[in-house]
Amino acid sequence: MISFPLGGGRNKAFTLIELIGVLAIMAILAGVIAPNALRALDRAAVNTEFTSLGNLGDELKLYLRDQGVAPTSANWTTTLASYADLSPANLATNKKGVARLYLTDSATNPTQRVLILSSMRQGLALPAAANIATAAAFQQIWQTADGSIPPASSWNGWNAWSTVANSGNYLVIERVNLISVYDTDLESLTLTLNNRGGASASYNLVLANGTSQAAVNVAVGATVILTETPRIRLNLYRGPGGATLDYSYVVSTTGKTFDFNGTDWIPQ
Repeated sequence: MISFPLGGGRNKAFTLIELIGVLAIMAILAGVIAPNALRALDRAAVNTEFTSLGNLGDELKLYLRDQGVAPTSANWTTTLASYADLSPANLATNKKGVARLYLTDSATNPTQRVLILSSMRQGLALPAAANIATAAAFQQIWQTADGSIPPASSWNGWNAWSTVANSGNYLVIERVNLISVYDTDLESLTLTLNNRGGASASYNLVLANGTSQAAVNVAVGATVILTETPRIRLNLYRGPGGATLDYSYVVSTTGKTFDFNGTDWIPQ
């Protein structure tokens, strides 16, 4: 018998069998509580990632409204860093240290839908953007319900996920529909260019992000109709090849027509 002295001048004792019983109960409780605690931590991490990607989707829409063009899979971490108030590295990987995946829908140009994927379990890899190269594969992932795994026909690497129990619960999919931005802030407007003079002229476009496109010639007697979005800059030149800038116009809220009389571009 092992004795443990207690206060009050009295001695009471636990038998070795009783101690073993207490330890056994504690071990059983630990075995039940610890896995549940781990699952709770996993659920919390997944929920936090859903919130983070939801915020990132809102910031993506703000970027599109401001810049007139959506980020690409190649530049999304650097272009969204200031909007998300995070470093590109913190955007590229989640709290589990797993790289996030940014996908644009190739079915439309400019893209009208974006997917951001995140794996909240190490060892469950995501595809590279190049692996989801078709609009059909993008659509399959877009339609995947939360808590599920996309079809292997979109990427055969999902087969590895299927071998892990409940792996769909670790996949976070953020679906960002940009159509509302295009239909309101970026409504397409018509620009009509008429060369009514006796000499060639030209034009080029400067995108909202500062990218300048190559000059396009407008032949004598030709009409060019452009469908553009607000904040695009239209530069009109005398002569071919962007020779001499004559008129510059930032697309605003209405369409516009320009006539070239052989010397100058005249807004109508």
